[in-house]
Amino acid sequence: MSSRGAPWKALAALGAAALALRVAASVIVPDPAYLDAAYYELVARRLAAGDGFSVPVVWSFLETGGVLPPEPMLPVPSNRHWMPLTAILSAGSMSLIGATRFAAELPHAILGALLVPATGWIGWWLWGSRRVALFAGVLALFAGPMLVYVPMVDSFALFGVAGAAAIAASIRATAPGAGGGWLIVSGVAVGLATLTRVDGVLLAVAPAIAWLARRGMGPWRVEGPAIGIGWAAAGAAACALVLAPWLARQLAEFGSALPSAGGRLLWIASYNEQFSITGDPTLGSYLASGPAVIVGARLDTLVQLLGRTSVVLGGAFIVPFLFGLWRERRRPELAPFIVYWVVLFAAMVLVFTFHAPAGAWYHSAWAWLPFAIPLAVANGLPLLDALGRRAPMLRRPRNVRFLAGAALVGAVVLSLIGSASLAAGWRRDSAKVAAAAAYLSVHASASDVVMYVDPPSLNLLTANPAVAPPFEQPAVVGEVARAYDVRWLVVERATGAARDVLDLWEGAAWLGDAPAFEDGDIRIFAVDR
Repeated sequence: MSSRGAPWKALAALGAAALALRVAASVIVPDPAYLDAAYYELVARRLAAGDGFSVPVVWSFLETGGVLPPEPMLPVPSNRHWMPLTAILSAGSMSLIGATRFAAELPHAILGALLVPATGWIGWWLWGSRRVALFAGVLALFAGPMLVYVPMVDSFALFGVAGAAAIAASIRATAPGAGGGWLIVSGVAVGLATLTRVDGVLLAVAPAIAWLARRGMGPWRVEGPAIGIGWAAAGAAACALVLAPWLARQLAEFGSALPSAGGRLLWIASYNEQFSITGDPTLGSYLASGPAVIVGARLDTLVQLLGRTSVVLGGAFIVPFLFGLWRERRRPELAPFIVYWVVLFAAMVLVFTFHAPAGAWYHSAWAWLPFAIPLAVANGLPLLDALGRRAPMLRRPRNVRFLAGAALVGAVVLSLIGSASLAAGWRRDSAKVAAAAAYLSVHASASDVVMYVDPPSLNLLTANPAVAPPFEQPAVVGEVARAYDVRWLVVERATGAARDVLDLWEGAAWLGDAPAFEDGDIRIFAVDR
């Protein structure tokens, strides 16, 4: 599709509005908002200060390979579990304009804002409709809770830009006569996405499908010469070259290119099991958990992911989106996106069963949303036309306009309410961390090690080294506290709960007789030595 006639002025206005909203969210959202963002910011601050990839916290024992190390120590090498590019981006920004949270969040706000007009432009590029372009751009401006998630020091925006670029380059490669160089561009983008989130490797499906489509394999047919296998190999090599320096670092630092808790995470039977240091999930233990866990958990995740997809698409737009996936499945230029989305969804349900509803699905969303949103908008009228065969009133122009307007307003309202609720929860959590930090700032020395469920957030406020408790019985948690010479334990319970999940609210044998501090849902105990 030619770019002539594209609604550039309207898309630019949407981009400006998006930047204003992203910056506003960055300013008004409490800090630290949640553990992931706090960890990325902490790594970024250490990088900007010249301390390299190291942190004075253990955010979970996934960072130590899922075990208590033989020689526990702080600081520890960072990013054993999470990929580095998000922190690198923020570190660069802080090095240029100052070590502030706003500086850390600014590049993410900018990239997140760019995704809005990009979504509109994709609507024009692939469907040739100004209506689709503008409608999609407005939906992307809000996109459910992404209104407040995107500017955080987190992977949402960066993964979105890299992932969308990988898919867009793959789509371009399906055009008749397009050069194989687009596969190299896609390979580079896949590498950057994988440096942001490890599931970025699934984006390799997009250029692979483009290459197959150009060779007439599968249900797609593209006129013109095929793209040779040499170009496909060059694209894979480009991806590998992007990843190579980081994989070499991991190999040198940890003895493995992928050194997290590894394959054991595939066999967990509950989300919190990954945070254990005594368990050893295996295929046998997983199968022994029974069909209620194996099948039931996947059905639950399937339902949850459909719900989350509906939320980021703006509610009702999930119906034309799913309709459009089927209706346009044979368009070769859409094949890289459609197959990637299906593969990603299946992997999240079947493989990352417990991680997907806990955040992995949302974190990957902006790679596919710039294509999914205009697909949903473009297939709204065809869906109403199909339904109108049974209910003719749905074909009347006045009713069509009303339904479109109501759906758009509903999407905006859904986003505002959901984002406000999310921000309110963050404020409550932030108040708990702040209360603990205020006490420790007065009563703890700078070298005191603190145990708390959110070590990065606490460290950003107090600078104390910190370690998370494992998901274990209180006695095992006590062994970890002794191993790291923990001086203070901060116990946090959920709002309205009687106890915390580790059953430490009333203390333990290795703690002082009574809390040294209590404020609402926070208790701080001195650790007996």
